[in-house]
Amino acid sequence: MVDLLAQAGGLNALLSNRTADTRDKRLHIGYGEAADRLNIPEKWLRERISTLPHRKFGKFVQFTEDDLRAISDMHFVNPDARSQKDDEPARMALQPSKRSRKIF
Repeated sequence: MVDLLAQAGGLNALLSNRTADTRDKRLHIGYGEAADRLNIPEKWLRERISTLPHRKFGKFVQFTEDDLRAISDMHFVNPDARSQKDDEPARMALQPSKRSRKIF
């Protein structure tokens, strides 16, 4: 028994491979695990599902690894980078409203 454990790299190596294999072999995961992996509340996912990448099998919503990465990338914030939107207000001139006003 000791020889087998030594050949496999120890008990920890066997256990870590076993848990990694079961997780990697699953193609789709549900709301609960997706929320855990993204470190967000499950309710947040459920409320915004219409705007997030996902798979739907009838009434069942599932996520893939690519879906989770896409959700994470959608909410990436880089405050150091200046966007093109920052330059737009300086170029746009104010214009009066075209709506007519009633005079009393």
